Amino acid sequence: MFRLEDLTLFVRAAALGSFSDAAREAGQQPAQVSAAIKRLETILNIRLFARSTRSLRLTPEGETWLPYATQMLDTLEAGLQKIQTPDDEVRGMLQIAVPSDLGRNLLLTLFRDFRQRHPALRLRLLFSDQLTDVFKDPVDVAFRYGNNDDASFISLPVAPENRRVLVASPEWIARHGEPQTLEELSSTMR
Repeated sequence: MFRLEDLTLFVRAAALGSFSDAAREAGQQPAQVSAAIKRLETILNIRLFARSTRSLRLTPEGETWLPYATQMLDTLEAGLQKIQTPDDEVRGMLQIAVPSDLGRNLLLTLFRDFRQRHPALRLRLLFSDQLTDVFKDPVDVAFRYGNNDDASFISLPVAPENRRVLVASPEWIARHGEPQTLEELSSTMR
């Protein structure tokens, strides 16, 4: 099979008309370029260059094959451009689970701003008040209320001073009384 470096050296030697110039450009010795060309010629079972001590020219077979070698290199480069991202570009899919009220009331605007800063990133937001199992569900980040006692997660407090408050109307309190604990509240709901 072809070595990428050998293909590159063939194309550059053909363009420069010299093994020495192609070697210099690649930071190699002329003998290394000559060996690369020889490997290609062996694989292809043709001579690519007619060479003497003073001249280098493509053979008819080399001229025929040069555009294909160039196209292979161009295609590989285009493929690399498609899959590689600049160091500062975030891309791919980020799946985030968030409680419904927190997501709608606080985080939706932040997610929108984040998405504008990272247009190559796709966000999938899962608004749910059910506890997400990040190992079973396809979730990368999960926002949750309360403390995380699971040592297998990395967690950071987002809003440590944000407290949930239970409220009731005066009519409800008149009917059920004023519970002092969650257990008392739970017993009034049965």
